[in-house]
Amino acid sequence: MYKLRAPICIWLFILCSLQAVGQGDKWTGTWHMDYTPTGSSKTISMEWQISEPTNKMLYPSLLKIDYGSFSGSYEVLLCKKNDHELGIGRNKYPISEAPFKIGAWMLYLNGTLDFKPNGLSVERMWINSFELYMQGFYHDDEIYAMMKDYLRELLSKKPILLKKKDNIPWQSPDTRRMAHPEGDSVYFGVYDKITVYDSIIPVFIRDEDVDDKDTVTFVHNGKTLLNKEYVSPGGSLFQVKLDTGMNILGFFADNYGRLPPNTGSFRIKTDSLAAVYDFRDKSNYYSTFLVAQVYRKVKPQPPAPPTPPVDKRVIERRNNLLDQITVGTGDVELELWDDAAEDGDSISIRLNEKYIVSGFPVLKRRQKLSVTLQPGENRMILLADNLGSIPPNTAVMKITAGKIRKYVRIKTDLKQNNLLMINYTP
Repeated sequence: MYKLRAPICIWLFILCSLQAVGQGDKWTGTWHMDYTPTGSSKTISMEWQISEPTNKMLYPSLLKIDYGSFSGSYEVLLCKKNDHELGIGRNKYPISEAPFKIGAWMLYLNGTLDFKPNGLSVERMWINSFELYMQGFYHDDEIYAMMKDYLRELLSKKPILLKKKDNIPWQSPDTRRMAHPEGDSVYFGVYDKITVYDSIIPVFIRDEDVDDKDTVTFVHNGKTLLNKEYVSPGGSLFQVKLDTGMNILGFFADNYGRLPPNTGSFRIKTDSLAAVYDFRDKSNYYSTFLVAQVYRKVKPQPPAPPTPPVDKRVIERRNNLLDQITVGTGDVELELWDDAAEDGDSISIRLNEKYIVSGFPVLKRRQKLSVTLQPGENRMILLADNLGSIPPNTAVMKITAGKIRKYVRIKTDLKQNNLLMINYTP
């Protein structure tokens, strides 16, 4: 008896875990409806399995329709328009369909899935086309004509309200390619990814045909930027601030205007690329939404300049203050010479953590150096490179800054440096 209970407990645990996965999102799970047409003894069963969302907006799903001997399964991408509406993708891609096809009439389901207290309601965007209504009706054996008529009536006219059956998300290897179709041949309304470095991109929307009161909604990563905005042939421009990483831009047709279908478009143009997303394209005709994938990369920062090595002479030696000078110009001239015997002394001069000269020989003749000060306090350190043949290391330095002339006597050795403080007041 115990051996039988263990597998049952395991299966119950798995089922409970799967149920819990979808409870975080109200759309995710399985939705079901049964409809018995007037005059028919058989029931049409419709089941819509919705996956967990991708990038907060995209919901791959599987729609199943069964009626007597007919069975069809269709992959459909849903896109979140707002908290109570999911746009229904134009392409209902048939995974299986037998013994006849109803794919053309699936266009009647274009519109939105509306979340209501009593279930999910299909709100159609009506397509008034006799050609579509009759398409495929006589393609197969006439014995299916009545079944086709009942299915067409449900898809095109009858109220569709699905009740939630469970919270188990639809799982399939196809969910990835439906939401991110790079390189895939099946189009679900999502354009291939483009990559930009811009943090803000301009978006231009317009009606590509006549002004017939088309309206659109524009959503970025779940945030509504335009809501039921009229589009005109003149167009309008707005800015979109991108998140780092993937940005999903959903462009929704709210209606088909006075002259169906909706002919709105939007364009993205940056320094590096231009892209157009257009409801007039054949694959987008009568679509409810288009999706742009914009991946924002952060520009790599140039490497920081290498930190100069620490000169131990600055740290380990004492810095004896020679003088403090205040000047009114940043351009300073230094003159340096040995006023005693030239004995091979050399020094290094460091200004504000940077060396002006290093290993500079101190000669009897005067040598000039030009330096530029920064506003405020400037620290000039004079360091002995050696002691020459007659210690210590000695020299005279003349400082010229505008009208100011200043002489200082340098006396350094291997234990002490000389420090000159120059305050530049512009």
